[in-house]
Amino acid sequence: MHVGRCRYCVVDSRIINNKDFWQDTRMISEDYVSKEAITNSSWKGPLSKGHYKAIFSTIALALSLAIATNQNLYKFSGFSSEEASPENEIIASNVTAPEEEIPLAQAFGIATNKTKDQFENYDDTLNEAELADSDDQLDQEISALASKTDKVEAGSVGAKWVTENVQKGDSISSLFEDLNISAATLATIIDNNKKVAKNINSLKIGDKLSFLVDSKGDLIVFIKPISDKEQLRFYKVDNTGKFAYTKEKLNSYVMDDDAVNAAQAIAAAPSAKAPTKVIVSADRNTVPTVTPDQNDKKNVSSGNKRGRLVVVTINKGETFSRAANKAGITYTEINRILQMFKGKIQFSRNIQAGDTMRVLFTDANGKGKICAVEFQMAKGGKVASYLNTADGKYYDEKGLNATHSSFSRFPFRSRVRVTSPFNPSRRHPVTGVTRPHNGVDFGLPVGTMVTAPADGIVDKAAFSRSAGYWVAIRHSGGLSTVYMHLSKISVKPGQRIKQGAVIARSGNTGLSTGPHLHYEIRVNGRAVNPLRINLDNRNYNINSKARKAFAASVQRYKKELHQSNLIAKR
Repeated sequence: MHVGRCRYCVVDSRIINNKDFWQDTRMISEDYVSKEAITNSSWKGPLSKGHYKAIFSTIALALSLAIATNQNLYKFSGFSSEEASPENEIIASNVTAPEEEIPLAQAFGIATNKTKDQFENYDDTLNEAELADSDDQLDQEISALASKTDKVEAGSVGAKWVTENVQKGDSISSLFEDLNISAATLATIIDNNKKVAKNINSLKIGDKLSFLVDSKGDLIVFIKPISDKEQLRFYKVDNTGKFAYTKEKLNSYVMDDDAVNAAQAIAAAPSAKAPTKVIVSADRNTVPTVTPDQNDKKNVSSGNKRGRLVVVTINKGETFSRAANKAGITYTEINRILQMFKGKIQFSRNIQAGDTMRVLFTDANGKGKICAVEFQMAKGGKVASYLNTADGKYYDEKGLNATHSSFSRFPFRSRVRVTSPFNPSRRHPVTGVTRPHNGVDFGLPVGTMVTAPADGIVDKAAFSRSAGYWVAIRHSGGLSTVYMHLSKISVKPGQRIKQGAVIARSGNTGLSTGPHLHYEIRVNGRAVNPLRINLDNRNYNINSKARKAFAASVQRYKKELHQSNLIAKR
């Protein structure tokens, strides 16, 4: 404080007129009180007795209210209490909690008021256009071309398997709601298969239910155990949305790409040609298949002869899809490659002239499956994906070597409280209008680090009136995450990030009633419950033998990707 600026300080006027005083820089930033004022018995300091009484009364009242109304205060203070463990409190145990102060609002239990929670954050939503993948237009164009030239239904690739483990208090309807699958779809499954309706509604704690969701977020296949030896598999039988079922041995249905393609083709078939009877099968070899004209008839729509290895170079003024198709890659295969590299490459931003792509097939003349794809980009370097024959899925070179989950449950490193749960059918308590809450709200103090739960690529980083500062990240396997009400964004669109990287700081921006983080996990663009979805959907054991087999395959693929003799001679 500068001399003469403090209203409560008595300043010696002789000092003010002293030229040496103003040249003494040590005194400039300090208050100066004259000795006469200090020794004057009538001077009682800057605050009156009334001020002190008001301050102490306020402190006493605050402490009384804290003790009387909040039991959680004891827990945060290091004491234990049976009632000090609210159900909505979560500890992100997958990472070390940082040493940081608990926010006062949380410590004093302000966010636990149930009436307040019902009114909280009803405008923390973004419309689907804002959340759409930046590559969405490219996806639609390629799907349309695949449908036209390769006779493949648009949207027939990119399906994702998700699972849920039955927990205490679950019902079949709540499990469908966790995955944001409509109640109408569940009703259709039950109505079409009334003979096994009791089996559908009967749940056992610990059972794992599997759902195949297509690129539009619609259910195609639903698998439910009915005993220790058997399961029911419900599948969509035509494009009208009807479902049939088959009873089979537990875990006998191999959920690889071949089975997915067959299930999608059946779901897209006209109703007149679709099977309607119950089929009993024990392995994937007897899975209902489609007629040949519904499968890919040709490997190369452009008519070009291709070798086992196809090299694509993006020329100036040429789009990625056009360059790939001209080199001999079908639009159906281009579509699969786009889905394969979701969360690794943002094609609308990262691909430019001079970049190359190498595609390796399992058989000669470009037949069979794609077994490896490698991109070499000026922006982003080398990015590759390799086929793991054990489960028919694609991974990067270190995809099976992770010692921890490839997807963390929470995007922070703190003890938190859920202030508003996931609820896709939530109704506004005043207007009565259904306003889905597509994520979970976590009570976090402003400035808390928000970290990436998995490797991915930043799709959006922007500001919205309702969501405040927000970020959307695309991950592999059809997964994406959304973060709202941030105070600071530390990433930019098109940037590739690693699991655990700091992407933002939590805040209170936009239409928000208090500091918190709104967090969403989406499967193929449809929001699911972040607290319930099984984030590790591998359906086989990753043992040392499997890792060694995959590593050997990767080394072989890497060598073959650069063997010029595998390229067809022009």
